[in-house]
Amino acid sequence: MGIEYRIEIDRDHDGNFQELTEVLTKRVLELRWRLGMGEAYDSIADIGRAEITLLNRDGAFSPERQPLEIGTRLRIRSRDGGATRTHFVGFLSYIDVDGGDYGERRAIMHLHDVQPWLEANSVRLAPLADVTADAAIAALLDAAIVRRAVIGGFCLIDLPGYNLIDSVSVFPAQNLSRRLAPGKTRFAFVGDWWREDTSIRRAIGELAASERGRFYIDRDGEAVFLNRHHTLVTKTLAARFTDRMNGIAYRYGASRVNRLQLKMTPRKIGQRRSTLWQLSGSLRIAPETQLMLNLPLLDERGEPLGLLELEALQAAFHRRADGGGPPVTAAVAAEVVELGFTSLQLRLSNRNARDVYLTALEILGLPLYRRDPLEILLEDKPGIHLHGLQQLALDLPALSDFETAAAFASYELQRRKHPAGIISELRLVAREHRPAALALELFDRIRISEAQTGHRDRDYFIVGEAHHVRDGGATHTLAFTLEPADLTPFVTVNHSRIDAADEVITPY
Repeated sequence: MGIEYRIEIDRDHDGNFQELTEVLTKRVLELRWRLGMGEAYDSIADIGRAEITLLNRDGAFSPERQPLEIGTRLRIRSRDGGATRTHFVGFLSYIDVDGGDYGERRAIMHLHDVQPWLEANSVRLAPLADVTADAAIAALLDAAIVRRAVIGGFCLIDLPGYNLIDSVSVFPAQNLSRRLAPGKTRFAFVGDWWREDTSIRRAIGELAASERGRFYIDRDGEAVFLNRHHTLVTKTLAARFTDRMNGIAYRYGASRVNRLQLKMTPRKIGQRRSTLWQLSGSLRIAPETQLMLNLPLLDERGEPLGLLELEALQAAFHRRADGGGPPVTAAVAAEVVELGFTSLQLRLSNRNARDVYLTALEILGLPLYRRDPLEILLEDKPGIHLHGLQQLALDLPALSDFETAAAFASYELQRRKHPAGIISELRLVAREHRPAALALELFDRIRISEAQTGHRDRDYFIVGEAHHVRDGGATHTLAFTLEPADLTPFVTVNHSRIDAADEVITPY
């Protein structure tokens, strides 16, 4: 019996994909989808994407003929014997439709995970101090404006069918399902390096890199963060492959590193009631209006300035732009609407019947300065002389602790300084490796032996997966992006014998 593939659409946005009217499987010509990291050692996954090619002779997937809302969720699943598995859950991004009398009459649905919306959102968070990466990532996810997985049954103002106040619910506080492992490092400050155009996705990636952890969206559309110990303590093998692969991408010596530069940034807390922002000139405010201002906080070098505490907002209004005459105090206001770590959002109000001018505005508070970065430089001199120079630079912006940064640098150099044979991609045909090809997921651990290269019993983590299904489901090829597992046995407190000769303390 062959593998069955099922494509489902949640047209009514209620989270239920099971209605028979929502099954698209019989129309599907081809499927492609990809999840996970682009390559080994990446801290944040590439945007997950899928393409579903469909027969469209009746125009059922021509959105101007048959309504199909952008943002609708779809799911790709397989059934092999008694096992049903989800492979991709994503949102409709756009549709390509063949037109004209002689076209192939196909439609191609393009899906993505939530990451494009994380990329579209800019960071604006209140100060974060003494936090782990998972707590900071959770705050970023909560602040993001994303299309929720389920909107059916919830209140959307001014949208017919969703605005019946007495029969719908208010959205819950959590906007995105997530599994966030506790971070191992406590960061003194988070976010004081983010500019106004820094996206939430980029900020999450920087936090994951600073922890040396991983962030990705899994097969069910859930946000996942793994701390840096995950690949050290996960020892269970999910599958073994010996010589029967459809293909591999193998290189010897390409991933070595014998000089490593790791950049970290010390911080310094400034003086209380420091001037953090000051108006130059004046600003006209028309009668009966409000203005929204976004004030980026920058130091004398033009770098983002952290705001640990807002202590005072001093503003003056006048009838004249030059500040002449008595100040205007009635029916005017300058109010902080939103407080970020490196910016403020301000609302200026003029409820008078005449123009007024904002002639002075000063923000006073407790600043956090980022000092000149420090670079930790480690070298394997014998390796440089023997094999040639191979450099790696890491920028970990959340790190301000020298000892932690030094431990990161030492570990990275130790595990990558020796030339080795590395398989970066494993290619399979699903029918020859079922159920492993269908069941293996991101960050599963596998073992590979391959006779032609002499690569024997090496362990890897799956960090990316790409699938292509065609020929009515008869052909399913896939490629796993791999990262070498560290083979050093480490001690896990309360689980290992400290005096065992073949174990050492976890390196970082």
